[in-house]
Amino acid sequence: MLAVLAAVPAVALGAVAVYASGQVETVAVPASSTTIAPTLPAALGTPLLSVRRAPASLATDHRFDVLTDAAQALNATVDAESCVAVGMDDTTLVGANTTTPVIPASNLKVVTAAAAIEVLGAGAVFTTKVVGPTPVDGVVDGDVYLVGGGDPVLSEQWYTEPSATRKRPPIHSTSVESLAKALAAAGVTSIAGQVLGDGSRYDDERHPPGWSEDITASYDGVPVGALVVNDSISQVGGIASDPAQSAAQTLRRLLRDQGISIGGDSGTGIAPADAGVLATVTSAPLSDIVNEMLATSDNLTAEMVVKEIGFVTARQGTRDAGLAAIGTRLVGWGVPVEQFVLADGSGLSRENRMTCDGLLRVLQRGSGTDAVGSGLARAGQDGSTLDGQFEQDGLRDVLQAKTGSLRNVKALCGYMPVADQGEVEFVLILNGASAASFAGPWDQLGSVLLATTAAPSADALAPRQT
Repeated sequence: MLAVLAAVPAVALGAVAVYASGQVETVAVPASSTTIAPTLPAALGTPLLSVRRAPASLATDHRFDVLTDAAQALNATVDAESCVAVGMDDTTLVGANTTTPVIPASNLKVVTAAAAIEVLGAGAVFTTKVVGPTPVDGVVDGDVYLVGGGDPVLSEQWYTEPSATRKRPPIHSTSVESLAKALAAAGVTSIAGQVLGDGSRYDDERHPPGWSEDITASYDGVPVGALVVNDSISQVGGIASDPAQSAAQTLRRLLRDQGISIGGDSGTGIAPADAGVLATVTSAPLSDIVNEMLATSDNLTAEMVVKEIGFVTARQGTRDAGLAAIGTRLVGWGVPVEQFVLADGSGLSRENRMTCDGLLRVLQRGSGTDAVGSGLARAGQDGSTLDGQFEQDGLRDVLQAKTGSLRNVKALCGYMPVADQGEVEFVLILNGASAASFAGPWDQLGSVLLATTAAPSADALAPRQT
């Protein structure tokens, strides 16, 4: 019955077609002497089932294979005390001893930076103030206080210039001279009392307990505080033991240079809550401060940032509060922390422990273009920790990484952008004997990265014209 019903409209349509063909005049088409073959789009010129119809996926898979194959030689350079982990586009592909806890040295700064950006915000700034009694006819009748706000790059002009004692001077400094100039511009001519430094925003722990004596006696391990000028280093090269006292002494001298007379000496103290603000200066945004910390491996910046994290999250400007907040962030990011030991924020302590897998996950949570990734040193960058390293074509100015060095520790982690296929993330931490001969593994890592970036792109693997 259904077949019969379906046939009825078909027969009707056929009858209409016959009728119509009898009504249309037939027109003869002259033969052409030229035959024009149709041009097929590139996609139509490729077999229907060809893998070239998914070039992006094909290119990614091929790069994964190239990276995995090339990394086998890198894995062979890593002994039982060390680890390596390499991934691409947030996928971990290859590694050795990835869950072995190792001393990370300054690679720890990547974790400190990532936590700081999340807790404080990339646009956060540090403010330093001068407070005291309101001037009357240019006279401040009492003490003035230089109040530290945690700015790690508060500096005089001379300190921003390269010298024999500073291979890598500040690259994002905050001018302390501007405070003295602001008071002079406001008409202050005399201060009856003292110039006192207030570093009470943070506690008085000057060095984490895990720092060795040779570090605390060097420019790498200057004292930590909330008020620091010139890293507490004098122009003749000494290191002050009390950052706030040293900062107050510096401001007193700068005020006198502006023609302001000072009745008292310099010292330390806590500013009264009702003191008026006489001058302020703010730092560059935290994204720049993070660049300072990572590209030049600034240890003081890392330790001050840890205490600022503690101040913001727990109202305690302490290392313990800051590290606790960082640990909470790591757990929230899904990083396995069972093997982690956080003793400081800079990586100078030999008590620190991390895994290559955990650090790689921190890198994969971010990218080479965010505040942390873009803050890393670039291969061959002058004035950075990668100055003179990885300078071969394809790596120079492209590789972004954080170095790490301690006795018997050599580390490197970061990103390698891949044209149209995202980026490679890598962590290589050498402990013990292998750290002494780090050049071989580092060169092998460079070869892995170059091989991966040299693999065919998606464009090269796209459908072809026939």
